Amino acid sequence: MRTDVQLCVSEDFWKSIRKLPNTIQGKVMSLLDRMRMNPWDKTFHPEKVESARDNHIWSARVDDNYRLIWALIKVRNKPEMIVFLYVDKHDQAYQKARRLQFVLEGGMPRIIDLIETIPVVPQATQMETHQIHREPKPGGLFIGYSDQKLLDIGVPDEMLPDVRSVNTDDELDRLKERLPEDVYDNLIALVLNYPELVRVPDAQLHRNLEKYHGGDNLHLFVTSEEFKRALEGEWEDWMLFLAPHQRKLVYADFAGPVRVKGVVGSGKTVVAVHRALHLARTIGNEGPILFLTYGNRLPGVLSYLLKRLAGENAPEIQKIECRTIHQWCLAMLKQNGVNISVGNDAQFDDAIQTGIAQARKLYPGLRLWNLNIGFFRDEIRYAIKGRAIQNFAEYAALERSGRGTALSEIERKAMWEVYQGYQNYLASNGLSDFEDYILKMLDLIENRRVSLRYRAAVVDEIQDLNVATMRLIRAIVPPAPNDLFLVGDGLQKLYPGGYVLSSLGIDVVGRGTILRRNYRNTQEILRAAHAMVQNTRFSDLDESDAIAEEPEYSPRHGPLPIIKHGFDSPEQEIDWIAKEIARLKQQGLKDKDFAILYRWRNPYESLIKQRFSSMISEVTRDPETYFGPLMKMTTFDSAKGLEFKVVFVVGVTDAWMVPKDDFSLEGPALEDYLARERSRLFVAMTRARDLLYISYARGQLSRFLQKVPSSYFENV
Repeated sequence: MRTDVQLCVSEDFWKSIRKLPNTIQGKVMSLLDRMRMNPWDKTFHPEKVESARDNHIWSARVDDNYRLIWALIKVRNKPEMIVFLYVDKHDQAYQKARRLQFVLEGGMPRIIDLIETIPVVPQATQMETHQIHREPKPGGLFIGYSDQKLLDIGVPDEMLPDVRSVNTDDELDRLKERLPEDVYDNLIALVLNYPELVRVPDAQLHRNLEKYHGGDNLHLFVTSEEFKRALEGEWEDWMLFLAPHQRKLVYADFAGPVRVKGVVGSGKTVVAVHRALHLARTIGNEGPILFLTYGNRLPGVLSYLLKRLAGENAPEIQKIECRTIHQWCLAMLKQNGVNISVGNDAQFDDAIQTGIAQARKLYPGLRLWNLNIGFFRDEIRYAIKGRAIQNFAEYAALERSGRGTALSEIERKAMWEVYQGYQNYLASNGLSDFEDYILKMLDLIENRRVSLRYRAAVVDEIQDLNVATMRLIRAIVPPAPNDLFLVGDGLQKLYPGGYVLSSLGIDVVGRGTILRRNYRNTQEILRAAHAMVQNTRFSDLDESDAIAEEPEYSPRHGPLPIIKHGFDSPEQEIDWIAKEIARLKQQGLKDKDFAILYRWRNPYESLIKQRFSSMISEVTRDPETYFGPLMKMTTFDSAKGLEFKVVFVVGVTDAWMVPKDDFSLEGPALEDYLARERSRLFVAMTRARDLLYISYARGQLSRFLQKVPSSYFENV
């Protein structure tokens, strides 16, 4: 590709190519390959579409019957920019070409078809400036237009106050000599209320296409290699076309940390992947970019997506480290000579039982001793170590939000003795737990015993991190512009505990945003899932709780989610699923389109493996188990961040939605537990893009679904 040419494509371009006969597709690809080398090669007859409303529109000859419509944007001392718009038969191509126009919406470039957006205005409506006669409008002639709109049509920043102060047409006329000619014409078009006459200045259009790497329905390629890979079919729509609000987040410059909230399916992870690549390209030379997440299945998936986006051997990929926070800590501890031997669950339980036995002698007769071992596991993991508590004074003063069960002062003393006994047991056996990864690394950094070089971090699923982890992330990356990009949804929080970002020195005031539109699920799937959590209060890392609000639904529709009742055993349940999968495969679906999700591994994991054998794989850290050709199986927790065309959620029996080994929870403790179980089911249901099946064996359907209107499901 010539170094003085930049290439851009529209969303309609790819859609139009997919509709073409294979022979014509081949001719288009050949033409594009030649145009990227020399857009003015006379063999494909480049000519300007003279009757087009937008003066950027050109055509090129594919063959006798088909034409490629493209746009040329030229600015002095800038590379020429070519935008491929669409391909169609001769007459249809030229008809649409005459209606196209570039616009800026909130600064975001977009190509629109005028006949689909605004009525065509007769040519006689154009008037000379001296013919304008309007009464002065209180508050300014352009009071109905935002500053951004005026900037979009080319008003220079320094002229904005002057344009804002204009009250009459005569006052606007006096500014004519100080404004670029095309900007003045655009202002006249606004005064006349003919927005279709507004033309985006070339310099403004060129600058904003570069700023956002394209626009709402446009993508600007960074390199010739990117364009070549797109032509060869290596790029998918998610790589090219982001929604305007997503694209702004990816390419914006921020003065500090950014918090990105988002409803389920709103593209948070896609935005995070694009952002990580953008940071690697723009500031990666200042230090590596750390891409962190909680679930151990996601780093492999994120690395795969980054390589798909940038190219397997792209140099910027080497500037991004995709890890779970625990993987990163382990690697850094080893690098700094700290060796950790992590115990297993049985050893951790022995340590807890030892601590309980010792503390019980000191504090006999407490209600605390009636609680099961799971409470003590979680208290140590989330309330004490998760908050980096160092001594009893800190623990005594701790607000144990998200823990449900209240503890008296004497019970806290007893609990601290349990913790001390737990720690002593591990130390005497040369063991640590996974939380020690975080705490030991935090100690090294905060006491300046290790030097780090990271420039920025993109962190996904932050709702499942804790105080100690967020303190560590803040310590890893020094404060600077574009330092932290924090992504998460409090409604999908699966683990106890909580925190407030501002209390950890992470100030996101003025740099927080919410992605409200769901792009993943059909409306039918999302409606059913949201009805289950509607009006639920949850911690969203802010000063106050949030309430689950209704998302903006995507335009995609599909069948109602299916609830299958009446199984006498899990074996029957899995047999029915196998028959349903076989039926759907006859309709064209592939093995890779299906996923079976379960809350508990026993008994479903072994039953599924036995029934499907070599046709299915458990999703692991290996991205091939997710992107590969087989069916997928995994737990609710491990499915977070993933999506599948067809999802079977099994074992949704109400008896399974309470602690399996303890029925003593009550009051706030039970409410807290059930809130997290509801979130787990919500996560599982919203992994389905097109089809959702819910089933259960024995007992009753989960209480969480009993509150959803029956009309939202097909009950079979």
